[in-house]
Formats: sequence, structure tokens, C-alpha cells
Amino acid sequence: MRILKFGGKSLDTIQKTQKICKYIKKIYKKEKEIIIVVSAIGKTTDNLINKAKTYSSNNPTEREMAKLLSTGETESSCLFSLMLNSIKVPAMSFQASDIALTTTMGYLDSQINSIDKTKIVSCLKEKTIAVVAGFQGMNSKNEITTLGRGGSDTTAIALGVAFNNNVEIYSDFDGVFCGDPRVLNYKKIKRINFKTMHIMSNAGAKVLTPRATLLALKNNIQIISKASRFPAQKGTIVSNIESNTISITSQNNLCLISIIFDNDKQLKFILKNVNNAINNYKIYNLNLKSNIIQILVNNEDSKQINYFLSKKLNLLK
Repeated sequence: MRILKFGGKSLDTIQKTQKICKYIKKIYKKEKEIIIVVSAIGKTTDNLINKAKTYSSNNPTEREMAKLLSTGETESSCLFSLMLNSIKVPAMSFQASDIALTTTMGYLDSQINSIDKTKIVSCLKEKTIAVVAGFQGMNSKNEITTLGRGGSDTTAIALGVAFNNNVEIYSDFDGVFCGDPRVLNYKKIKRINFKTMHIMSNAGAKVLTPRATLLALKNNIQIISKASRFPAQKGTIVSNIESNTISITSQNNLCLISIIFDNDKQLKFILKNVNNAINNYKIYNLNLKSNIIQILVNNEDSKQINYFLSKKLNLLK
């Protein structure tokens, strides 16, 4: 069995998609059990977010945004299946509702709870490729949810867990590098362990998402990071191995929030309320030094976190 995931940039032109489909056809001649996970094409998700803002003067509701944004992956999975069928490779698309991919938590940053693989198994038995829409989920009310940015990686790893199979993640980069290859000519890492990859993802390396690497780590699902432009190249293997990796990462649009206090007796009260305030946000680092707590967060979340912290710590009038 092969499980392959293709990102949006890999599919942003018909020519790129045709090249990938031809590659899939070569695999299909040798391996009939293939699952493909796709992201929304190109900048579809960003365009949908911008369109929502033009239609909604206030903040759009998360329920409607989840339903809207999920259409990008639905479109992508259907079009990919159509192209495979057009070159005589049998394929069938699946959305979250088709495979009962259930999630917990909110509409826009949900976490996968379970997958019913029955329909995919039936599809594979018919020697038909299963093309799964990434990023999508269904909550306990059978309403559409999404898995947050990079959620298609998480979908692919979750399918790897369900089928106890390695996962190939295809992006613009031929694997994981010691630094951002767009900035400097960094070396490629041939093999890297889960823990180091997870730390790198959290620190800003964009090849794999933190949630996906954590899921792979917990379930020991090997990831092979490859380039969609050069699919035959080996890429980087992420697995449960010892490695001697040194890397450097950077991330823009971050905000450092500092809480300064002058009495150690305040620490327990502050930490309790800091945890409450940041519980629903992505935190890159939380550092406690003498009389100061520093929290590294996204710029877009900083105002809201500042407000909650100020309110919890009784700093507002």
C-alpha cells in the first residue's frame, strides 16, 4: 500500500497536476492499493478567506467558515480523481463525511478522533485509487469542521495510523533541510527522528506541520518528505531513529508577550491564569525566568491573548 499526500502548491496548475497523475499511473502499474490525500489547489483557502471578509462586515461565524473552507479540498479531490480517470487510472474521491472522519474541539482547529476506513477498503479491493480530501472533519453533530492550517498533513498521517502504513508527504521541497532552502543553500537531511522534526516544525520549519509530526511520533508512522517536482528522488525519512541533526529555523509574524511581576507569591496565581488564557491558542514557547514570564505567539493572536491575560490578571479598569 502507498499513502501519498500532495500540497496545494503542487497542484496549482493543470500541468503540475498532470505530471503528478502520470507519476501515480506508474505507481499504479506495480501497486494497486493507493490512497492519495490532497490539499486545496494553490491559494484557494486564502481566496475563500478573503471572499468571506467581503461578504461579512463582522467576524464570520466559525461554523460557516468551516463549511466554506472545506469546499477547497472537496474541489481538489474531485478534480484529481477526474484527471486520474481521464488517463485510465480508476479513482474515486472521498470527503470527511464519506469516511466518517470525526473530530473534537472547535470548527476551525479541530482534532481527529476516528476514521471509518470501510469505504476506502472496499474501494481499494476494486483496484481503485482512493483520493481523500484533506483538512476536513465532522463533529458530533455531523457538521463540517476543519483541521487548521496544514490540516491535510494531519489527515494523511491519520490514514497512515488507520492502515498502519508509512506516509509520503509531497511539497515544493525535496525533503527536510538544515535551514530554509529559499534563503540559503542548506544541506538536505537524509534521516531525522520524530522528536527533532516536531521541534523544528514548532520553531518555524514549514515542510511538515507540528500536529502531523506529533501524531506520527505517537503512533510510530514513518514519514517520507519528498518534492512533487522530483518524486523519484529519495527525500527525507522521518522516523523513530537516533539522529545527529543540527538545524536553524526562523519565523516571521511572531509576538513576544512578557509578564513582569515583583513578588514570587504572585507566581502561582499568574501561571494558573496564563494557562487559562492561552489554552485555545498556538504557543511557540513559554519561558519562566526570574520575575518574568515570556510567551511567544502569533501576531494575529497577540491582541486577543493580551486581552484575556489582562482580564484574568485583573489589570483592566
